[in-house]
Amino acid sequence: MPRHEESIVIARPRQHVFEYMDDIEREPEWQPQLIEAEQTPPGPTVIGTRRRYVSEFLGKRLVNTYVVREFEPNRRIVCETTSDSVLNATSDIRWEDVDGGTRVTMLLDGRATGVLRFVPNALLEATFEKEVRTTLARLKERLEAGG
Repeated sequence: MPRHEESIVIARPRQHVFEYMDDIEREPEWQPQLIEAEQTPPGPTVIGTRRRYVSEFLGKRLVNTYVVREFEPNRRIVCETTSDSVLNATSDIRWEDVDGGTRVTMLLDGRATGVLRFVPNALLEATFEKEVRTTLARLKERLEAGG
């Protein structure tokens, strides 16, 4: 099962980093694979909030819906995909104060279902690793540039 965890330090206050990342409309700015992102219900994130993401992988358009299972504003969010998603995945993001800013830690743990179940596990693992690394680097770049 593909699993990847990685952290990065962003030279911005934790509250600012959290608010930027919690804004579903801004997610395509820092998640390069995203084509669309929407939240139901709109407004502040709470346990039970649903987030629908449309992305592209190996030339295919993929739809995944995540439900917020744990939520501590400014500290942690854990989301799991719904059964109609192409991945059976858990996303765990944590924010913590460190000297010089905020450490953001992302953990992506999943298992391919649907059309993705035919993709070799090694390719999925490499993709998870690249996705997390690229996402964090892009997040740092955007926020430190004034985002």
